[in-house]
Amino acid sequence: MTLILSHLSRGFALQVSDRLVTSTRPGDSPSPFDALANKTIIYQARDAIVSMSYTGPAYIGQLPTDDWIAKTLTGVDTSEKFSFRTGPLPQWWDIGRATRLLLRELACTEIAAQKSNFELIAIGWQWKNVKRSMEGLYQPVPMAWGVSKPEGSGFEKEVERLPRRWHWKHRSFFCAAPRCNLDKAEQVKLFDRLTEEIAQSPAPKTSEEVADRVERVTVDTVRAVAVSNPYVGPNCMSVVIAPPHQSALIRVTFFPFEQHTAQLVGKTFVPITLPAAFSPWIIGQGTMHKPSVHMGKGSWDIRLGPFALKLNGPDGPQKGLLAAMSSQQRPRRPTG
Repeated sequence: MTLILSHLSRGFALQVSDRLVTSTRPGDSPSPFDALANKTIIYQARDAIVSMSYTGPAYIGQLPTDDWIAKTLTGVDTSEKFSFRTGPLPQWWDIGRATRLLLRELACTEIAAQKSNFELIAIGWQWKNVKRSMEGLYQPVPMAWGVSKPEGSGFEKEVERLPRRWHWKHRSFFCAAPRCNLDKAEQVKLFDRLTEEIAQSPAPKTSEEVADRVERVTVDTVRAVAVSNPYVGPNCMSVVIAPPHQSALIRVTFFPFEQHTAQLVGKTFVPITLPAAFSPWIIGQGTMHKPSVHMGKGSWDIRLGPFALKLNGPDGPQKGLLAAMSSQQRPRRPTG
């Protein structure tokens, strides 16, 4: 289980998810199995850029669910050992075909026969796949699509989606998945705090400043839920996607509840322990980055087609060998 909170507006798309996977045995309380599991994929489709996160079973077969999603989308064997991969993908879809493929394939997995619920929420920006400038009718629109399986039931037959021009009548959209993990009282607190943050002086002047405040309140909300809900963890991954016609920028930030560290190891120097951060799956035309741990410097810049993707993390020492990145070690599926 998990908690995914998604905000969508004309100025930004924001998705925050916790990183906790729990293991539950009959008669026992849920216990953390992987407190830093990845549940998020950033996907550059032919006609969209989205952050997609899932809630539900953490494995499909022997693959972590996010690895299975990446494999299904791309046709690349994600069990192979690589940190990043370049070159054309075996398959690269528009967002409609990508989400329909995921729904069709998920309905054929073990999850379809289980009683637990499953949700995959994709939010971001979609545009018409034509060779025209992103203006007027061809301007990207904020989008939210979902694949869902209610508890005790099978997968829905269609991908759920907001109407393409929903933002003409509404200023914003909010989604919590699963809804049961954010009760009405916590939701009221969230919106009250958002109202206070945006109204406080000095008032935010740009969409980026608004996104910063919404992000901070949303992370705090996930952590507040984690205090009383053992299925939700306090370590969060946040993705902010700016409107592509204004700024082709994606920002990824790991928000740890307490400092995480990793060791930089080499044959010619003593191992160095540095503050660490984590990144999600990053998939686009000609590139794939596995979930990674990075350390030693506050931000990393990655090109994702026309997009600049910035990974934010803690700063390390100011001198010497400062930075390193490595694919994240994923635990085997628990047995018994």
